[in-house]
Amino acid sequence: MMTLSAAEILKARKNLEGVIYRTPLTYSKKLSEISGAEVYLKWENLQKTGSFKIRGAYNKISSLTPEEHSKGVITASAGNHALAVALVAKMMNLKAIVVVPENAPKIKVEQCRALGAEVVLKGANYDESVTYCKTMVSETGATYIPSFEDYKVIAGQGTIGCEILEEMPDTNVILVPVGGGSLISGIAIWAKTVNPNIRVVGVQSTSACTMYECFKTKKIVEVPVPPTIADGLAGGISQMTLDLALKYVDEMVLAKEEELKKAILWVLKNERQVVEGAGIVGPAAILQGKIGFKPSERVVVVISGGNIDMELLNLPE
Repeated sequence: MMTLSAAEILKARKNLEGVIYRTPLTYSKKLSEISGAEVYLKWENLQKTGSFKIRGAYNKISSLTPEEHSKGVITASAGNHALAVALVAKMMNLKAIVVVPENAPKIKVEQCRALGAEVVLKGANYDESVTYCKTMVSETGATYIPSFEDYKVIAGQGTIGCEILEEMPDTNVILVPVGGGSLISGIAIWAKTVNPNIRVVGVQSTSACTMYECFKTKKIVEVPVPPTIADGLAGGISQMTLDLALKYVDEMVLAKEEELKKAILWVLKNERQVVEGAGIVGPAAILQGKIGFKPSERVVVVISGGNIDMELLNLPE
C-alpha cells in the first residue's frame, strides 16, 4: 500500500510555487486573552478562490497525463473544491464539470460558472453528488478529481503545514477544521515529521461531525448530517483519511453548531475577516472553551475558507 510521506508534501510545495498565495499568519490578541495561550490565525480564506482547496486541486490536476488533460476533469463538491477545480482547469485550459448538491451556497455555484466550469446541481448532500458524479465519469471519460481521498490532494493541502512551521517553528498546537480529512491529514503529516510533539487537533461542528464519530470509534460509521452552516464539513470521509487521522492527529473536538454564526460575527468584528461556517470552527471552539491550552503554548488556528452567503447571517440592512 502506498503511504504519504513528508517528501510528497515537499514536492507539492515546489509544484505550487508561483501558483498559490502564501497566506498571512497573524497574532490574535483577543483569542490569546480568551484562551490564555498565544493564538495565531492562518488565513486560507485569503487564498485564491477563497479557500485552501486550490493547493490540492492543482497538485492533483498538474499530475495528469496529456491524454487525461484532453478529456477534461470532473468533480463533486459542496463548493470550495469545485471552485478550485474550476480555476485550475481554466488555468490549464481544460474542460471542467462540477457536480454540487442542490442546496450548495449560491456564491460558490455562481463563481464556478464564472470560471467557465459546467455546473450540475444534483443530490441532497455531498455524498449523493459524488455518487452521481461517478456515473458521469464513465459517460464523459473525464478524470475524477477527488475532494479528499487522494494522496496528491492531501500532499497539496499539507503545504499549509510547511508555511506555518517555516514562519513559526516553535508552534505547539495546530487547530484544523475537518470535513473529508485531507486538510488535517496533510498538515498533521508535515507537523509530526518536523516535530512529533506538536499537538494536532481537528475541529468539527455538532451538526457536521462524521470524522469526529469515526475517529472516536476508530472505524467508518454512518453519521446523519442535519442542516449545517458548516456545509464544507458536511458529508462522508474515506478510509484513507481516517487512517491518516488515527495515525497523526491527537484529538477531535466539536464546536456548537448553534453558536457558529456568533463566532463568524465575532471574527468579522475583532479580526476584520469574513469566514465561512466550515472555516470558523477553530475560533468557535476557542470561544466556547472546548480546548485546553497551557499558558505558554503557541497555537495556530487554520481558517480554511471565506465563501459564505451573507444572507445566512441575517445581518441588519
